[in-house]
Amino acid sequence: MKKTAIRIFAMAVAPAMLAGCLESTVGPIDHDTVAPGPLTDVVWTPIPGGAEITYEYPTDSDLLYANASLTKKDGTVLEFKASLYTNILTIEGLGDTDTYTVKLEAVDRSENRSEPVYVDIVPDTPPVMKAIETLDVIADFGGITISFENETQANLVFEVYTPGDDGEMENVETFYTELASGSFSVRGYDPVEREFQVFARDTYGNWSQPYVGKFTPIYEKELDKSLWKEYILPGDAECTAWSCKMEYIWDGRISADADGQTGCHTGSDSGTEPKHFTFDLGVKAQLSRFTLWPLQDDKHYFNDASPRKYEIWGCADTPPEDGSWDGWVKLIEFENIKPSGYATGILSEDDRIAGQNGDSANFPLDAPAVRYIRFKSIKNWVGNSNVTFTEITIWGDDRVEQ
Repeated sequence: MKKTAIRIFAMAVAPAMLAGCLESTVGPIDHDTVAPGPLTDVVWTPIPGGAEITYEYPTDSDLLYANASLTKKDGTVLEFKASLYTNILTIEGLGDTDTYTVKLEAVDRSENRSEPVYVDIVPDTPPVMKAIETLDVIADFGGITISFENETQANLVFEVYTPGDDGEMENVETFYTELASGSFSVRGYDPVEREFQVFARDTYGNWSQPYVGKFTPIYEKELDKSLWKEYILPGDAECTAWSCKMEYIWDGRISADADGQTGCHTGSDSGTEPKHFTFDLGVKAQLSRFTLWPLQDDKHYFNDASPRKYEIWGCADTPPEDGSWDGWVKLIEFENIKPSGYATGILSEDDRIAGQNGDSANFPLDAPAVRYIRFKSIKNWVGNSNVTFTEITIWGDDRVEQ
């Protein structure tokens, strides 16, 4: 009985002892209460929206990191840390060029903090302020096009506002970017003058002053696909592989591979000579923009024969019967970019979203009016020039002289 009792007692005590051991290892390994010496030789250099601060550590053997903190104008406290292996601490996230007081401390392994050292910094112009100053906004088909520069490649968001039906300003576009420069468009408006406001904001909650302007959108409409028809010329690729047809790319169905009537498909050969095919819009129009959708499945998002590099050409009058390029004008060239940059066959959720949204681009404002379209596939996602996609929609102004 004693042996049994002792064994039971040991089993009961063991978890408690183990918990005590675990508890004793939580927190700093060292337990002294001696604060380290302060940081010395502090020098700061302004950067956009912040500063780089250099310093020398004290000689304490148990140092762990340097800590900086400051309070923004709205009361938000920002804190930054730098490990013992560097003597540069970067302050960022400030939305103006005012003076900020930064508290600097050395921290040891027992979380003891040194006497603070204070330094006043003045940031260079923040990315949100710089970006809003670079905006170039022009009236475009159905709305406006906004071009910007973001030289520091900061993580920025542009928000566009315009009056709603009740006359109150409402957010109509939110555009995210880390690009050094770029452009985006806001569409869907009648050719009547209206005000647009554009703001830039960053991930730290800083907002720019608004860009404000009044613009009259240029008239556009979605071209009537019931007028479109195949127009076969010598040298054109057939679009009938895998039971596909050219007419399926304007039947209004944005479909996956297994849905049937999926779109056009030029075949499975490994040739790299560009392939092209032609169709008639049924009406002459000055084209404004297009959207092209790949087959809606993982097999074709940034993969297989989905278009990667292609061109869209236009011809105003009846094309030459010999299939030559006389009279044809290149309206746009496009490269499909995979958001994640992953290898072919590997998809991120952003890749899938981009595939679902399709390719979209604006035609140049000075492009001539055309009636006939020639789609030219330069390269697909496996390296040859075959092409398959499920749907294309084109917008423009068909009020031009026919």
